[in-house]
Amino acid sequence: MRVLKILGIIFMVTASAVGGAALRLMEVLNDPNPLPIPQKSQTKAELPPQILHTESASVTAELAVGEAQKPESTARSTVNVLVVGLDNVEGGSRTDAIALAIFDAENKALRIASIPRDSRVYIPGRSWDKINHAYVYGGINLLRETLVNLTGMPVDYFVKINYKSFPRIVDILGGVDIYVEKRLHYNDYSGKLFINIAPGMQHMDGKTALGYVRFRHDPLGDIGRVRRQQNFIDIMMKKIKTPSILPRIPAIVTELYDSIDTDLAPLEALKLVQFANSLSPDRIKMFMAPGRTGSSKNISYWILDNNAFSLQLAAKLPPTDNATVDGAEAVELDFTPEPVNMSGFDSEKIAELRDQIISIRILNGDGEKGIGKRAQQIFQRIGIEVPYTGNARHYDYRASSIIYPPGSDESVRQGAMALAELCGIKNERLIQPDKRATSLTLILGHDKEELFRRLEPLNS
Repeated sequence: MRVLKILGIIFMVTASAVGGAALRLMEVLNDPNPLPIPQKSQTKAELPPQILHTESASVTAELAVGEAQKPESTARSTVNVLVVGLDNVEGGSRTDAIALAIFDAENKALRIASIPRDSRVYIPGRSWDKINHAYVYGGINLLRETLVNLTGMPVDYFVKINYKSFPRIVDILGGVDIYVEKRLHYNDYSGKLFINIAPGMQHMDGKTALGYVRFRHDPLGDIGRVRRQQNFIDIMMKKIKTPSILPRIPAIVTELYDSIDTDLAPLEALKLVQFANSLSPDRIKMFMAPGRTGSSKNISYWILDNNAFSLQLAAKLPPTDNATVDGAEAVELDFTPEPVNMSGFDSEKIAELRDQIISIRILNGDGEKGIGKRAQQIFQRIGIEVPYTGNARHYDYRASSIIYPPGSDESVRQGAMALAELCGIKNERLIQPDKRATSLTLILGHDKEELFRRLEPLNS
């Protein structure tokens, strides 16, 4: 049963793609003995994200940007989750719904940004295209990179759900009642999609409801579909909260078993949903990326208003003394890494590691001004050359990490392991080849002070 509950939790994060009210399902899924949530001191939230590419911007695949562009802000207190709904087409998958769920611990809020799939964006390594094509070209990793590139914000985790379970879930719930403003009619014989829904109040089974949320063949196109998706999820989740649905919850979660894919660990998913479940409804805000319809080379797009979108992503909800629901305790998000090992070295060991490393690049993945130069001085006093310092692609690296070019010879890999030992980085997932690395590189994360305390005594 624990597995089913965790899957239910992941479903809640997924459902946030089109409606924050979905998270209220946790009122009936909550474990009476939840896992403990570590406490974390509040940190200053990262200030407005930078739009990294505009129509005239030059494109670079380099990890670092200039030192002069470094912001004054400190680490964020948010966790950002990319949520996508997938549709199977001709044996493959495409993204039919894309959203960024921002869990903001400092502001005690959850903000959900829906991004129309026709949004014209720069896809790294490709060109300007519709955002949903990023998944076709390079899967979830390229879609995630595209979103980072678009918003200037880190994407910490992803959750994917396939639409194949959608009709069965609606049928398990006994259908749903929705008012349809106008007739929705569309036939796609090649894609085997047939939609014909009359206007007025309709009781929809699973097949009809899927047509309702997928319909986009009217003047509003994808924008109208996003609105219908939001309306549908809000109505469905209100129905799920009714007592008559409680016996059906296990069947819903079971149905989702093969339809969910995520890189969230169960405890991490539980933290996010417990946090969202502690919020009052007014602390959950849903919005759509602003823009306008347009075209380029006879292809229709949603042309994003990047400045307005940036402001929306950075906006905080007004402070309130009633940020949590009655009887619910506020939950702090804490995804901080374990401290690095602080064991010391003798002079022979330092010399052995130094000879394997020789030279490194240092990138600031924390956001605090001056830490790149500070680290450079420390390593150079040890005898390790640091010819370059700069900024990482974002400032939310929770743990310091090491990257090096794929296909490097054994000496580079050994140098990476020696650098990891020197810095106390033991998690192998933090020591990886990366196609964007031009040489052995240390990315400083939020644990940089532990790393400095470990290394600075070596200079005395």
